[in-house]
Amino acid sequence: MSQPWVVHAVLGAVERLPGYPDLAVLDLSCGEGEILASLDRAGCRCRGTHYRDDDYVVSQPREVLQRVPVDKGIDLAQPLPYADGSFDVVIMSEVLEHLPTHWTVVREVGRVLRAGGYFVFTTPNVHRVHSRWHFFLSGTHKLIHRPVGWDLQPDDLYAFHTNPVDLPLMHTLLYQSGLRVTRLGFTKFKRRHACWLLLYPVFWLGARIAMRGRRKEPAAYGEGRRDLFRWMVHPAVLTSEQLLVVARRQRDGASAASACPS
Repeated sequence: MSQPWVVHAVLGAVERLPGYPDLAVLDLSCGEGEILASLDRAGCRCRGTHYRDDDYVVSQPREVLQRVPVDKGIDLAQPLPYADGSFDVVIMSEVLEHLPTHWTVVREVGRVLRAGGYFVFTTPNVHRVHSRWHFFLSGTHKLIHRPVGWDLQPDDLYAFHTNPVDLPLMHTLLYQSGLRVTRLGFTKFKRRHACWLLLYPVFWLGARIAMRGRRKEPAAYGEGRRDLFRWMVHPAVLTSEQLLVVARRQRDGASAASACPS
């Protein structure tokens, strides 16, 4: 279940997309249907998925989950049962961190999106400064969840944050799947963390040094490195509780460079 501020941020991101509300939307692992309910009321053509029939969200469904098509038993580590180019928007809110791998679902999202469509996802932000400090002191990420317990059966591990999203790796997976990041947004900003922004020049310089160019690097690598740097120093990456990422499916035949907004 996504927190209210996450739902609000996702809805705001979708409302800003071209063509809204005349959009075909797929919400992967749609939870209790909070996002689907709002988009359905606005006039979007919505569809959702659930993973397991015994999830609480299925056993106690909201009205929207009875009205909007919701496909059950959709394992996001497997290919999606939808045709190529079926949707204008695919949403994954607080889902990626539960999956054993991100590669399959990102590739499948790129496949089922129409050219020019958008992938909108949120996930706990392990790159925010608070999480970096937590990792520095303890060696563990700050994930808003207790550590995975030995009391769970293997099939129940999906309920935990077992696979935190690494933005540089996700940046590459999106690109390999025909998607380019076009926007990062905020979900929740805690005022007590505002002091970290005083160190923004330090973080900027550190990222710049880490991503500096090398001699004789391939042109595509250099372009990707520069684009990643742009996002890694974004204020939302440093301060937002969750990453909110909007990525656009490249149009058929479009180059990677032309798909990146100026």
